[in-house]
Amino acid sequence: MISFYVADMEKAVILMKNRSRKRLARIAAALLVLNIAGCGVLKDNSKEVIIRVNGRSITAGEYGDALKSLVPTARGHEADELVELKKELVTEMVEEELLLEEAQAAGITVSPEELSSEVDMIRQEYGESPFRAVIEERYGSMEGWEDKIRRKLLVRKAIERITASVQVTEKAMREYYRDNRDEFTRPEQVRARMIVVSTEEQASAIREKLTPEGFAAVAKEVSLSPEGKDGGDLGYFGRGDMPGEFEEAVFGLKPGEISPVAKTDYGYHIFLLEDRRKGGTVSYAEVRPRIMEKIRGEKAATALDAWMAEKKRTSSIEIKEELL
Repeated sequence: MISFYVADMEKAVILMKNRSRKRLARIAAALLVLNIAGCGVLKDNSKEVIIRVNGRSITAGEYGDALKSLVPTARGHEADELVELKKELVTEMVEEELLLEEAQAAGITVSPEELSSEVDMIRQEYGESPFRAVIEERYGSMEGWEDKIRRKLLVRKAIERITASVQVTEKAMREYYRDNRDEFTRPEQVRARMIVVSTEEQASAIREKLTPEGFAAVAKEVSLSPEGKDGGDLGYFGRGDMPGEFEEAVFGLKPGEISPVAKTDYGYHIFLLEDRRKGGTVSYAEVRPRIMEKIRGEKAATALDAWMAEKKRTSSIEIKEELL
């Protein structure tokens, strides 16, 4: 599977699940446990070019920073795991340069608005304080990190260009649905709302006046659970997805019925059953978008693999392995 290096705080390319990236993560996790060395490149060689791809250069410092972000606190001696990680990282960096070259040749650019949108989305997910601290530790500055984001967006656009011709036929989707029915079965599910308070007296007083129509409003006002802000909505769930006390209280209800007060380790609960879905095979219409995404992702990955193999065959790639 073709892949490219991105920091763990960045989102992966939309088009496919990156198996190689997962391998890097597993290796890096093992190295952290083993306290194995992060990089053999000396600081005074940081500006030396150690990888050259069709004239595009990667320095020892850039390679070392990428490896450090995967294994930030490792120290000690070399190991087979580290050798494998280095090889995979070099492969990813070479592939990224080839994709950036494609983006440049195609005149692909990233607008300030696109960059700002991506940065804001990631910042919102992590919160300002821890976000900035981690970014500055790993990249030295926000500007350095934003440059990484810009490169990632260029690579994403290049991949979208390379795989733009991939098509998924209705016949292929229906055949997949027919041949993989086990993927499209689900157990009986219910959708419920919940109110949880700290005392039995409060729960009993609420239950006495509670109506199905007013349940969500009361949950927003008094419920202690995180779902309270959404009117206590627990969404759909099947047996085994929730604590046993929840299931015991909910699965015996009829749609529109409110449960008695139920005591758990979390407090005193009241449930409203909103809907019940029978178990069985999910209809083709319901899963069609998921099947299309899966098949297109697989076909896009195959197309990208083929493009990358041909690109590597016709490119000039030099690697100073003694400095890795």
